[in-house]
Amino acid sequence: MPGPSKPQSKSIQRVKDGVRRFLDTMAEEQDWDQENASDSTAATERSSHTENLPEEYVRLAKQESQTLEAEQRQIAVWRAEMEAILKDREERQSYFADLAQERHSRFQMMLERAKDQLAGKTVPEQAPEASEAEEPDEPVSEAKSLSPVSSQPYSAPTLDLLEASTLETDGLVSPEKLEEQERKLQNTLDSFAVDATVYDAVVGPRVTQFRIRPGIGVRVEKISALQKNIALNLAQTNVRIQAPIPGEPYVGIELGNGNTMPIRLRSVFESRAWQQGKETIPITIGMDIQGKIIVADLAKAPHLLIAGATGSGKSVCMSNLIVSLLYRFSPEELELVLVDPKRVEFGLFRQVPHLIHPVVGEAKKAVALLKWVVSEMENRYEILAEKQVRNIAGYNAKAEAQGFDKMPFMVVIIDELADLMMTSKGEAEASLARIAQLSRAVGIHTIIATQRPSVNVITGVIKANYPTRIAFQVSSIVDSRTILDCKGAESLLGQGDMLFNPPGFARLVRIQSPMVQDEELMRVVTHVTEGQMENHRVDLSSFDGAVAGSTEALADGADDLYMEALKIVAETQKASTSYLQRRLRIGYNRAATLIEEMEDRFHIGPQNGSTPREVFVTMEELSR
Repeated sequence: MPGPSKPQSKSIQRVKDGVRRFLDTMAEEQDWDQENASDSTAATERSSHTENLPEEYVRLAKQESQTLEAEQRQIAVWRAEMEAILKDREERQSYFADLAQERHSRFQMMLERAKDQLAGKTVPEQAPEASEAEEPDEPVSEAKSLSPVSSQPYSAPTLDLLEASTLETDGLVSPEKLEEQERKLQNTLDSFAVDATVYDAVVGPRVTQFRIRPGIGVRVEKISALQKNIALNLAQTNVRIQAPIPGEPYVGIELGNGNTMPIRLRSVFESRAWQQGKETIPITIGMDIQGKIIVADLAKAPHLLIAGATGSGKSVCMSNLIVSLLYRFSPEELELVLVDPKRVEFGLFRQVPHLIHPVVGEAKKAVALLKWVVSEMENRYEILAEKQVRNIAGYNAKAEAQGFDKMPFMVVIIDELADLMMTSKGEAEASLARIAQLSRAVGIHTIIATQRPSVNVITGVIKANYPTRIAFQVSSIVDSRTILDCKGAESLLGQGDMLFNPPGFARLVRIQSPMVQDEELMRVVTHVTEGQMENHRVDLSSFDGAVAGSTEALADGADDLYMEALKIVAETQKASTSYLQRRLRIGYNRAATLIEEMEDRFHIGPQNGSTPREVFVTMEELSR
């Protein structure tokens, strides 16, 4: 320990110098006694001088000895800390060495088996070793973490399980009605002295978009201000104005069709956009006004926020997303995590083999499941680091080349976010934010939905980490701004009519969501579950007690001081190191450790400059 060596040597040197001066003084005094033994006055002075000198040097020696003991105690503390660090490093090195040896042996075994198979020999299946079965606490191996087990090869659903439909817009709006609407629209513009011309009309599956060409010097805001007047003159319930249409010199005025064209999910799967698309994780969105099938890539999103009022088509859209994943991926390629607080939306998907945990209905258990996802994300990052790759694509490419198991994608779908935010806002928000910020590289993606698009549910943290959004019909402009940061969703028609904010684009696309019935979903689920085993590999026993407000597991794993500090924070709604120092009469280091532990357990929020930390736990939750 080079740090304390200098203070120690200086202290010893000071003691030595003091003793040396004391001995020299005593020797001088002895000589002085011999020369002046007959002089009584000198003897008196000598006696007084010799009495004071030892007392002074004894005091100095004691002081230096105390300083030396304190420095030795500090050295002992440093030595213990260094020994603990070295011991931890040795344990880590030993663990990774054993892990490397195990995987090397496994690779050699696979290589020998492959050679035997090439040579035409029959290779029996080997049972797991006894040591592996007897060590349940061993770190999760790569095969257990990444490779689900199915009894038979996965058979993707066929298109004949879904109802067929025709994508024909002819007849939705008669030419006579279209001409009448154009005339009324032009008359409305003229009556308000707006220099603009109705250029043409594009008939979509649910709405017709009239493209308006403004005259020179006409502000587009002048046309947007006529929204209610246009709705009145054309006898429309909802009118949406897009001013301007992105990339075009027109202003779009969208009116609902008298007749609607139902878009079946099968027509999307039969389209060229789905069959020839290059998306990594394709999900069906629907058809836009121009009749183009929209298929998004969840890997680029990489997370999706869906919001809309009851009956707007939100649940059907989420069913479409799940069916899209079932049609494209096997359980070995993609894993599903479903959270359904209402317990009715995902009931048809309870048996799909892609699920790695039964559908979760309880809010507290859902928060524990999100914590497990965070842990799985960290585990995947460790695996990527071991393989020296940057993302899941690089890992799977290396797996295909070297013959080890690929890493499956994981999609977490939450049907009603509002219930989680009401019961465990801090826990749920923190976990979702961390997943959204870090999980893209390891192939974990989330889709969250809510029918209550208020700022208490869709918070600033959620919006910042979910740039890709779908808005169905809402009741007010305020709700629309909460979802999309702009108005427009309040003018939608409902029943699958949506505004989609695609990843990487600064414009909204109006899309009609496909329709799928429960009978079709049952046929698809029955098909994918035949011959497949459940793969519920997630164990939440170590995460159930980590939910804010649940103190059973907290009391088992924390000392009394932590519980006392947590009660103080919950009672006063204040969380700071200096505050705990004063209330608990403890040192700064201990108080800082308690604050860090509370932040790690999501009982309090992170430090944000001079703003006080946010407290997520209450006395009511602690008393449960």
